Amino acid sequence: MLNPSCFLLAALTLSAAAADIPTTAAKVHTVTVYGDRAEVVRHLTATIEAGDHTLTFENLPGATDLSSVRVDGKGAFTLIDIRGERIQTKEVADERVLKLTKELEALRAQLNDLTLADNRITQRKSALEKVLGRLTSVGKESANAEMDPSKWAAYLQYHVDTLAKLDQEILANGVSRNSLTLDVDRVQRELNELNAQRFKFRNVARVRIEAKQAGPIELDLAYVVRGPSWNPLYDIRADTKAKTVQVNYHAEVRQSTGEDWKGVALKLSTAQPNLGGREPQMSPWFIQRFIPQPVVVTGGTVLAGASKLERADRGSSLRDKLSSETANGGMVIGAPAALTAVSMDFSYARVNTGGTAATFAIPRAYDVPSDNKPAKVAIASESFPSEFRHTCVPKLSPHVYLKTKAINKSDFPFIAGPTAVFLDGAFVANASLDLVAPGQEFWTYLGADQSVKVDLKDLGKVEELSGIFGKKTARTVVSKVFKVTNGKATDVKLSIRDQVPSSNHEEIKVVYEEPKYEKDTDSFKVDQSKFVEWNLELKAGAKQDVPFRFAIERPDGFPMIGQ
Repeated sequence: MLNPSCFLLAALTLSAAAADIPTTAAKVHTVTVYGDRAEVVRHLTATIEAGDHTLTFENLPGATDLSSVRVDGKGAFTLIDIRGERIQTKEVADERVLKLTKELEALRAQLNDLTLADNRITQRKSALEKVLGRLTSVGKESANAEMDPSKWAAYLQYHVDTLAKLDQEILANGVSRNSLTLDVDRVQRELNELNAQRFKFRNVARVRIEAKQAGPIELDLAYVVRGPSWNPLYDIRADTKAKTVQVNYHAEVRQSTGEDWKGVALKLSTAQPNLGGREPQMSPWFIQRFIPQPVVVTGGTVLAGASKLERADRGSSLRDKLSSETANGGMVIGAPAALTAVSMDFSYARVNTGGTAATFAIPRAYDVPSDNKPAKVAIASESFPSEFRHTCVPKLSPHVYLKTKAINKSDFPFIAGPTAVFLDGAFVANASLDLVAPGQEFWTYLGADQSVKVDLKDLGKVEELSGIFGKKTARTVVSKVFKVTNGKATDVKLSIRDQVPSSNHEEIKVVYEEPKYEKDTDSFKVDQSKFVEWNLELKAGAKQDVPFRFAIERPDGFPMIGQ
């Protein structure tokens, strides 16, 4: 809907006799930014006479999708036609390009002459060395070299003087070459710039309307331009005393369209127009009879050609391995630098949730220059009740980490993005937030807490053999204990995670001995990956030992790997 306040813009009176009228008074009014593009709306307020008019909107950004141009408005007129055009304009005369091209050829010819001169000097130096070598060497069938000291002194002086002269020539050629190289670079850059700008294009939208009667009109020209983007950015502030988590929701908006957005009504959309509107279509899946490859005998070695199925399995195995390595070695990239804890006054954005996306309407006007620098926009600030929990994996790390759980009770979906995490007012970590829908539970990780400790004491393995009358069972008993200390002045909840091996053979069994396990309880759980978890509630200053023992059973003599 158009904003009536736009009538405050200077009115433009259009003559009925003009066939093609510029619209310089039209300004960028509203911008909706997506992940890789933006819809820009130029707003025009004008007074026109009755008749046909063609309104020309000049200098649309170079990355504008001209097929996306749309018009909306109100007033006593009828829209007849909308046409986006890309017009080519010649900017540079051919004479200037030709002159620079000839200058570049001449400079390169001089560089080539210097290279040839250096080659000749090298050959002369080589010839001098060969002459000296012949004079000072004695072959089996040649006479001794003449040993007249005066002649030797004269030749050696000639040899030294000539080499020095040749070296000076090489140095002089080097100076000339450096100067010529700079000239070549200069001319080449200028020529590249001229060629790049030799033919320029400008995008124009022409809107033809018919006015029934003279009077004011309002017209919005909308177009999609590729390149602008926005990314979420969060400050997450956890308060252990108040048991709350505050999420300060920001966006970084960038654009380099060539068109500055000044004082625009900004909207941020989570829609992904680059994905298209329809799901991908599958192709038929064929199976056929397997035909082994022929066996080839080479040099006494039998080389069996790998079958198509084997090659497919190998490729799949490699892809699985790479996917696993990528997942295990993942890193959060682009996390923001540590931010100073400051008090900020937020003006909430309005969120409109559609069928497939959400749009945040920013309540104040923003300037976003066309310099591709991030413009930080405040979206919202929400505070939620939270539950704090300490977690550790002593098998992998000696540290105990603090995390907090909350439920997104706002209307805003939290898009996945980097976070700066603060705990009780102090910056503790750069992290990332996964996608969190309204009403969804989410965790925030708050770093290591040195006041809660869990020391792992490995008590070793014991091999046992049981059974009688021939059939015996071998048992490997693994024992360890977690020594827990709560050094805080408050009670804490602690989760300790470990694991038992997962058997892939019916003859191999894993038996839980301490604690005994039949089904999950609040204090002890086992998931499908055989990761085990203790959930403890520790009083302030409490110490506790958590024993863990399990046995691996298999028939005596049964080969087993992976212990």
